[in-house]
Amino acid sequence: MPLPAPRKPKTSLAALTQERDELARTKLELETRLREAEALIAEQSRQARAVAEEFQQFIYSASHDLQEPIRSVTSYAQLLERQLPPASEAAEFARYIQEGSARINALMRDLLAFSRVSDSPRRTAVSLAPVVQGASFFLQKQLQEAGARITVEELPEVSADENQLSQLLVELFQNAVKFRSEAPLEIRVSATEQEGENLISVSDNGQGIDPKYHEHVFGVFKRLHGREVEGTGIGLALCRKIVKAHGGRIWVESRVAGGSTFRFTLPV
Repeated sequence: MPLPAPRKPKTSLAALTQERDELARTKLELETRLREAEALIAEQSRQARAVAEEFQQFIYSASHDLQEPIRSVTSYAQLLERQLPPASEAAEFARYIQEGSARINALMRDLLAFSRVSDSPRRTAVSLAPVVQGASFFLQKQLQEAGARITVEELPEVSADENQLSQLLVELFQNAVKFRSEAPLEIRVSATEQEGENLISVSDNGQGIDPKYHEHVFGVFKRLHGREVEGTGIGLALCRKIVKAHGGRIWVESRVAGGSTFRFTLPV
């Protein structure tokens, strides 16, 4: 005769109450730890913002305060050069001082511009075509000297800080002028809308960039050429900072001797 199956012990009310209390304590402990973690993250974020703001203020102050002594050095070097025979070694040294001062001044100016780019741009609805026109007018002399031809396709309205957007396009146009090839410079600006954002493209037929340096060029003080090409190595880093502040991305598609296309995204 088979044995009857053993009966499962009934869970007592006291055991259920104890289990409920343990779950409640565990939940309370997890909620407390979550609040502590959130508070820690908030405090670390606040400290990081404070350090970033302090650093930006330092760059701003240093860049601004150094401009006056640099101008003084340049002025005295010019006066000294005028008092010396043009072919003398001392006159050549005075010219070196002026050239070095000019490079430092350009560096300070670009650092100042870099520090002024806000991480919270003042966005408005901006028609992109007039901004492109304004950037090309600002660089009119350089573009004319380079024999540049700019083709502008139909461009959209974007949500952006107009001043920062203008600064971005000026930097990209200057980059095309600096690194043009022997052929007449051609720049094309176009745009497409995709997945809720505008993709803006600035193309040129210049020297191009080796693919292994496509990321490198967006770093601060990163240069692919020596002093034979004017610049401080901040321009494209500034472009990335502006685009990133708008929640977009920027990259370059290029190859040596094949021209370059800089693409960046902006909200619709």
